[in-house]
Amino acid sequence: MRKAKKKSLLFFLIRLGITCTLLYFLYQKTDLQKLKEVFKHLKIFYYGVAVLLCFLFQAVLSFRWQLICKSWNISERFFFFYKTYLISFTFNTAFPGIVGGDLLRVYYLTKAGLDWKKATFSVFLDRALGLAGILTILVVVTFFFGGFLPVRLLWFIRILFLLGFIAFLGIFYYNMKSTPKELLNPLKPAIFLKAYFLGIFVQLIFLGEFIFLGKALSLPVPLKYYLVIIPIVSFLSALPISISGLGVREGSLSFFFSLLKYPLEYGISLGLLGYTLILIGSTPGIYLYLKERKK
Repeated sequence: MRKAKKKSLLFFLIRLGITCTLLYFLYQKTDLQKLKEVFKHLKIFYYGVAVLLCFLFQAVLSFRWQLICKSWNISERFFFFYKTYLISFTFNTAFPGIVGGDLLRVYYLTKAGLDWKKATFSVFLDRALGLAGILTILVVVTFFFGGFLPVRLLWFIRILFLLGFIAFLGIFYYNMKSTPKELLNPLKPAIFLKAYFLGIFVQLIFLGEFIFLGKALSLPVPLKYYLVIIPIVSFLSALPISISGLGVREGSLSFFFSLLKYPLEYGISLGLLGYTLILIGSTPGIYLYLKERKK
């Protein structure tokens, strides 16, 4: 138990170090006066729309997770999944590397009476479908609007999508032979396809968040570039190498905007404003968690 805690703490410190290093590097490269000017005329209406989309994003994610679990006839209603997702989201934001939000989701599901293997598989599949949604959008939009990206990156995205598809087929084929059929209920075509397209839809909502954040900051970036850049940034920010994607999100946005000859400050301002959505989205989870603790 102590070894596991030490590993978690070490992992957290590594992520904290990477986050601080990235932020310091961006700070050194940033003209703070220009950054201040970008934030100076923030349009509250567009920012408010982005906040609403953030909560819609969480609701659709919860619905997709419920859809997966309903394949095992779990009796819990939507609010259970929404509440649990919000709590886990808060833990991932507030305690990265120490308390796993995904483990918390498994815990609440098993507490509700679902077998731990099914609970674990539901969270794994939910994550995998999220990645599939990002890669699907990327393959489509980069074909039409990805001309400004480095050729190697374009091929990497396409190969990653292909490898992911092959890996899924391989895992599915292997599990069909070695796993009890009931565990694979979420992979039945009627359920899986709904969850897959919800994965695409939820990424479009996430894309909408950043489009409205860009409008809130009055960034003169055409829509077609958001379609390409934001899914890539979403993928990179989800990698467990920094705290809540902080530093990675701002750095990757700045890099891709620089390919389009936009100032570094555009990417940093958009990334930091995106981080405020994470903080706002995690606040309901604090209340719900404290309420659960009282019970």
